[in-house]
Parts: sequence; structure tokens; C-alpha cells
Amino acid sequence: MEALQVLRTILPLALTSGINLYLTILVVGLSIRLGWAPDAPAGLQFLAELPVLIGAGVLYVIEFFADKIAFIDNLWDLIHTVIRPIGAIVIATASLTSLDPTLVETTAGLTGASPETSVFAAVVAGVVALLSHGGKAGARTTVNVTSPTETFSNIAISLLEDLAVAVIAFLALRYPTAANVISIALLILIVVFVPQLLRWAWFTLKAVFAWLKSFVRPIRQSDHLPPAHAALLDDGLLAQLSVNCQAQNIKGASGRYGYLVLTGAVLLFTYEAWFRTRAWRLDPGQIQRIQLRRRLLVDVLEIEHGAGGAKSRLARFAFTRDRRPLIEQAMAHLGVAQPTV
Repeated sequence: MEALQVLRTILPLALTSGINLYLTILVVGLSIRLGWAPDAPAGLQFLAELPVLIGAGVLYVIEFFADKIAFIDNLWDLIHTVIRPIGAIVIATASLTSLDPTLVETTAGLTGASPETSVFAAVVAGVVALLSHGGKAGARTTVNVTSPTETFSNIAISLLEDLAVAVIAFLALRYPTAANVISIALLILIVVFVPQLLRWAWFTLKAVFAWLKSFVRPIRQSDHLPPAHAALLDDGLLAQLSVNCQAQNIKGASGRYGYLVLTGAVLLFTYEAWFRTRAWRLDPGQIQRIQLRRRLLVDVLEIEHGAGGAKSRLARFAFTRDRRPLIEQAMAHLGVAQPTV
């Protein structure tokens, strides 16, 4: 029962900390300082101290602007991969009891709860915060790569995230049951989609290093196509060009990392899923339009294909910046004069 009681406050605050730690501290601290949350755990009183509120406010203002710029938000999330879960653990453990000022320096300042409860609270908070952080980072990466209006999309999503964090954090102090119901529903959604979202987050991490590499040593030679992928080519066909990329809007392959392969007769995307190597094929004659979108960290190749009109489909392939020369070769191979946006 003790562990379940701890979750009443810990679960929602851990969730919001994984999304926006500084706003969570501001909402909790101001609610306590202004008397809006008289029943808040005594251990969270330190969040209402003026130095804590000022520090959290400054960092929140920085995050407010960084979080609304495409790919800058991804770099910010990357930096906070460790910070947010640690912050959630501190808030969770503190919510159990008050701080003993005489023992703070010995790392034993949080007293009054059994060791088992403290460990349980810390583990739950860390895992939940890491899940919500991963879901946010992956979702923002997906938007940055796939949305044609990523600036507007980032601003809208960031504002919605801030609103959700503020509401859930406040509810956690005043109406914890409602906050837990909302948090559990959001966690279920995150767990369902987190594998695909984390693939995009991992792709962004690679894109950061590839962006730095692009200034020194861009890739000009076709990527090596592994034997299992090469085996999917039709008999007699050879890969004229193969490029590492991540796919979007392809049934069964969305979010998968693989190879865009160009041959003389067909265009393929080869990838691995469920322990098998698979291929998506497209006849060049079905291509209606090709467009290349430049992004800060990636380039996105959009291929509209199908019968035209409402029956057309749009496949997207995201490439790291160091492979820009290969993308130019691919577009020349497809007979496109590289229209970009």
C-alpha cells in the first residue's frame, strides 16, 4: 500500500519531468509558494524556494525558445537524456518526506521513508521519465523529418506539450487520481509507439555526428549493400547506387533504417523487420513527382507515386547530411534537376 500511495504523486510528476523538467519544477514550486497546493508532499517544499524558482525559470525560458526550432529541439533533447530522468528521481524521492538540512551533504538528506519505498519511487520515476523523454524526442524528430511545415509544427507541438505538462503537474498536487489516469493513458500511447519513435530519435543522434562529418569528409561512394539486401534484387539486376536512409510513409517500413537502391529497372528500399530482410519496390514509371527538402541535419527525398490524383502516395526517405553527394547522384539517375525546398 505504501508503494501505491507514493505513485499518486510520483507517476504524473515523473511523466511531466521527462517532457519538460523545468516547467514541472516551476508549476510545482509556484503552486506550493502561492498556496495553491496545500496538500503537496512536504518534501517538495524546497522547490518553492526563490533560488530554485529563478533557476528553473531561466532554464525554462531557454528551453521555451530552443524547443520551437527544428533540430535545435532535438539537440536540446539529446542533452537532457540524462538530466530529465535524474530530475524526476530527485522529485520522486523528495516527495516522500522533507529534507533534513543537517544531512544534505552526506547524500542522506531524504529521510522518513523506508529504503524499499525510496528505491521503488526512484526506479518508477526514472523509468517513466525516460519513457516520456524518449517518446517526446522521437515524436519531435519524426515531425522535423517528415513535416513539410516543420517550423509551424514544432511551435504548435511545443505549446501543446507545455500546456499538458502544466496541467498534469498541477493536477498531481490537487487531484492526483485524475493526474494518474491521464498519465497512465499517455504512457500506454507512448509504449505503443515508442519503438518507432526511438528509431527516429536514434536516427537524429546519428544525424548530428553526420552533420559534423559532412564539413570534413562527405560520402561520395555508394554505400556497401549487405549480401542479405543484395539478394533481394531481381535476377540480372545490379545495384547502380545504394544509400543508407530512413523511410517514412511506406507500409511496414515506416521508421525503418535501410538502403535506397537504384537499378536500371526498379527502385527499391531494403530493410530489416522481424528478423527478416525485406524490400519495397517501385517502378520508375509510376513516379509522378520527386522533391528534395533540405533540413538542418538531414535531407528528405519525397517521391510521389501511383496513378495520380487522389490515388497517389508519397514516400519519404531521410538522409544524413554527409550523404548529400549521393542524393544528388540519385536524383541525376532518376532524371530530376534537383528541385529543392
